[in-house]
Amino acid sequence: MDWLAQNWIWVVIFVLFIGMHLFGHGGHGDRGGGGDEYRYNA
Repeated sequence: MDWLAQNWIWVVIFVLFIGMHLFGHGGHGDRGGGGDEYRYNA
C-alpha cells in the first residue's frame, strides 16, 4: 500500500490515459455521424 500511496498520481494518469483512448474511439464514431448529418442538412 505504501507504493500506491506514493505513486497514486501515476495510477490516476494511467487510468485517464486509457479512458481518453477508449472515449477517443467512441468520439471518432460520433464525429463521423455528425458529418453525415451536415451532409443531409446541406
